Amino acid sequence: MNQRHNHAVAFSCLVCTLLLYSFASFRFLTATNIENSDFLKYEVNDVFVGNLTHIIRINNLANSRVAGGKLLVPLVQNETTRHYAFLRNISSPIGSPNISNDDSGNLYAYWSNIVIDGKQTLTVEMSYYVFSFSTRFLVNSSLITEYNESSSVYKKYTQPEELMQSDNIRIISKALEITSSARNLHEKVSEIYNFVVANLRYSVQNEEKGAVWALENGVGDCSEYSYLFVALCRAVGIPARVQAGFAFHSITETLEDGHMWAQYYLENYGWIPVDATWRLFDAMDHRHFSSIQSIPGVISYSNYVFNYTTGPEPADEQTVLLKSLSPSVLDEGSFGEDVMRTVQKITQAKLPLFIGSILGASMIFPSEIEQTRKAFLESQIHLQSAIENWNTHQQVAQSHIADALETAEKASSGAWMLIVKIFSMVVGIVITIMLVALAFLKRRQTKQEKAVSQTA
Repeated sequence: MNQRHNHAVAFSCLVCTLLLYSFASFRFLTATNIENSDFLKYEVNDVFVGNLTHIIRINNLANSRVAGGKLLVPLVQNETTRHYAFLRNISSPIGSPNISNDDSGNLYAYWSNIVIDGKQTLTVEMSYYVFSFSTRFLVNSSLITEYNESSSVYKKYTQPEELMQSDNIRIISKALEITSSARNLHEKVSEIYNFVVANLRYSVQNEEKGAVWALENGVGDCSEYSYLFVALCRAVGIPARVQAGFAFHSITETLEDGHMWAQYYLENYGWIPVDATWRLFDAMDHRHFSSIQSIPGVISYSNYVFNYTTGPEPADEQTVLLKSLSPSVLDEGSFGEDVMRTVQKITQAKLPLFIGSILGASMIFPSEIEQTRKAFLESQIHLQSAIENWNTHQQVAQSHIADALETAEKASSGAWMLIVKIFSMVVGIVITIMLVALAFLKRRQTKQEKAVSQTA
């Protein structure tokens, strides 16, 4: 019994070792850089092309007129490469809006001198084409350099804000306590994120409470989760900021409220997404779209604001819709389709590469697995470069996506070919063992029959 137990333990240890080895090998192929100046920051797991529609209704329920109104709406933008948005159309009965910006680069559409007669509704509709990506960052702490504390990013996003009181003694003390054992900047952020999700309980708030209130009360909605995360990061010298906009659980969902999440900044990686409410760390799905992507200089963190000078207080509401479209709406070429095909090929290559790692492909076919891994990583880096260049250097992006698709197809076919080779070899070994066993049994049977005949 003890011998069987020992064998079982030994077998379990062997399996665990193989799994750990294969996982480490798989992480290696997704995170290792080909050249020091060109490395994989994040992997793309999904792509979405669609239409985002933001509808705002200002309802005058009274008989008297509302006058002197002003409607201000932040516009969804392309500030990060996780989503691109293109304002397709603005429809309203009060004409075209004026467009303004602030010192942080946020854009706003606004209408002034609005009049809404009694029992009437003002409806404004903004329609965007969106091109977005589900991403997961692969942060390698050895590639993070120290902050340039004289940079505009560091100066701006380590300062306290009205609802992110990073200079508050309670915030500072808690941030230092949380990060005391962290070995690097990324671990500090990770510990802060873990603290926020472990110590806040989700509950919708009727007004913005801020980071100090969230810390003291241990409760809040997406705003408090984001404010507290950002304040704690800033308190220990890590640039961080809030994102305000819209987030969909599915493309069939209709929203009536906005959402808030956060980003933190690492040198060599840029802005990295975090949604503590949705338990997303170093990752973002393709259904988050931000309209305030930095410190707002005109309004608070809001999806829209309507003010007026005279008349009864109106009721206001918003509806936000998301609808998938063909990638061809993006341009006359095939960039969107090629991105989708590349992501599909990369996804198809992951499974056979993982299986190959488990089956010991590195030991059996070392040169083939190395070539396949290199093609896999090259395709991801080309895809990353294509996405990051598409809005500013489209020819460069087209070149990268062509290379990404080619190397992704090579990686996918190479990975599956390795699996076929390994299984063919395994089947050959099994058949050989079976034939040897059958020959042994046949020989033994022959000996037994001969012995019986001699005895007789």
